[in-house]
Amino acid sequence: MLLVGVILVTLLVVGSGLLGFLLPRVAAENRALVGRAAAEMAERVEVFLENVEARVTLAGDLYQDLHPDELPALLDRARRPNLSALYIIDADGRLLAASIEGYSDARLTELRGIDLSTYPFFRSAARSATPLWSDKHISAVTGDVTVGLSAPAGKTGGVIIAEMAMETLLRISRVASESGSLGYWILDSKGELVADTDPRGSEPVNLYGQEIVAAGLEGRRLPETMRFGGDTYNVSAAYSPQLGWLFVSRIPAGLENPRLREIVGILLVMVVGSVLVGLLLAPLWAQRVARPIRQVAGSASRIARGAAPADWPGSGITELNQLSLDLATMWSAIARREEELRRLNEELESRVARRTAELQQSNRELSQALVTVEQAKDELIQSERLAALGRMVAGIAHELNTPLGNGRVAVSALSDRLARFEASLAEGLRRSELDAFIASVRTSSGIAEHNLRRAADLVGSFKQVAADRTASRRRKFQLREAVDEVFLTISPAMKHLQVSLTAHVPEFLWLDSYPGELGQALTNLIENAVAHGFKDRAHGSVAVTADLDERDQIVLEVRDDGCGMTEEVARKAFDPFFTTALGQGGTGLGLFITHNAVTNVLGGTIGLHSRPGAGTAFELRIPRVAPAPEAEAEKGGSDGPPATDMPARPG
Repeated sequence: MLLVGVILVTLLVVGSGLLGFLLPRVAAENRALVGRAAAEMAERVEVFLENVEARVTLAGDLYQDLHPDELPALLDRARRPNLSALYIIDADGRLLAASIEGYSDARLTELRGIDLSTYPFFRSAARSATPLWSDKHISAVTGDVTVGLSAPAGKTGGVIIAEMAMETLLRISRVASESGSLGYWILDSKGELVADTDPRGSEPVNLYGQEIVAAGLEGRRLPETMRFGGDTYNVSAAYSPQLGWLFVSRIPAGLENPRLREIVGILLVMVVGSVLVGLLLAPLWAQRVARPIRQVAGSASRIARGAAPADWPGSGITELNQLSLDLATMWSAIARREEELRRLNEELESRVARRTAELQQSNRELSQALVTVEQAKDELIQSERLAALGRMVAGIAHELNTPLGNGRVAVSALSDRLARFEASLAEGLRRSELDAFIASVRTSSGIAEHNLRRAADLVGSFKQVAADRTASRRRKFQLREAVDEVFLTISPAMKHLQVSLTAHVPEFLWLDSYPGELGQALTNLIENAVAHGFKDRAHGSVAVTADLDERDQIVLEVRDDGCGMTEEVARKAFDPFFTTALGQGGTGLGLFITHNAVTNVLGGTIGLHSRPGAGTAFELRIPRVAPAPEAEAEKGGSDGPPATDMPARPG
């Protein structure tokens, strides 16, 4: 294979260089050949057509000097041998006499006198005072596809018309051909094919779409090649100003050219012959080279099977001798390393067993540690829950202790006063004592009533902490109206404060939700801003804005320009019983109640953004259709929330 490959590569390189040298030369010769052929074709056809024009003009000049009976003989002599028809038409378009190849005298007599005044070629010829060649057309006399020549018929106003069959021009083209692969086109001024030396190429009627034809007729630069019929040709063209025709010569280009195919064939024969000779010589050379290689390979195979090799072979090739020496050295090294590996494997087995036992022990310890961590986590969670419950109970106790204690003191004082009053009544009651007793009862009962009302309010707040959807009234409502109602409700309490309330809520926002909880949440947020954000300021502003997000949720924002919150206060803002106004009437449940109403009842989320001195913004995201209560969901199955029919965002 190496010998054959070298021969093949050598021939391919030489052949490629030879082709690279010959192809441009053959292409240049082809271009020169088609250029000469087109010019020679145009010249020969023009000479032929000039001869025809001279004969027809002479016949037209003799027409008026002859008797009508002599016209047929004149037309016959002028028509032969290359014209298919020759006839004379008077000024009125009447056929006077005709000579048509293959027509009998009777047939010619029938044609005499026919009206050809509407014949387009006659009308063009009648307007021309000189001989005029037509493009390819259908004859009005014979009905054949032909090329016509017209000339004035003396001074009578009539014309003499000669018609020539396409085969005549084709015959002239073939006579002019210099090579079997050289072809010609003769085209009229419209690009119609007048004659073609290749009968297979006569199917197209109009070839103006070919670049060579369009460029030749329009006088532009001619392309050197063209694609036609799936083949590539070297082309040239010559234009005849006298006839207005184009003569195109073409010869196959590339490997479609016979000469190039012959050159390539010779090169292929050389390549194939050389390869065959190489295939005959290659086995003899290969046997000589392969014999010592097979001996070395046999020894290497014995090493691979674990057997000791025989004597390493030698040869006249230096590289093979070096290979044998290296393989012998390698066999010695392999035997030595196998013994070392055997010892290492024995040590490795004991080491693996020891490491396995250690890993099992580590796994058991890790499993026990994981169980311990899980227990510690559960204990921490339980402790945190108990601590939260303890804080809540302590907060409730602390908040209820003051009003209940004050009420108890007032009732105790009232009981003591009643005992003294009974004693005075037994001894005799004076008017001043009665008035003092009534005033004391009024004061004590007022104190008790105020503190009991305070305790009742606290209990009501605690009940709101556990509010759920089952205790709320759900309905469809407009968000703008709900916000306006909240502003209207809290406006009396804001009269003595310089706090401005503004709302930017679109009127197209409708909800199917719980307006009571939403109003309570907004009220708590606004009152929280007034109570804590503006406590050290004489004025401020609270703005409520709303819009829809990309998930069709209501985004409601309550923003104030108050004093803001620290990071620690903001982190605990929603915790129960956390307040910065401890002892000043604050219960620490306002934001916690708001958080529960938004998340548990309205089905949304609430977020807080605040910085000291930069105000506070609460962002509520609530669905336009609130989730169904658990009792209602269990009753309705999987039907989902109640159906709504609310207007969406306009546009």
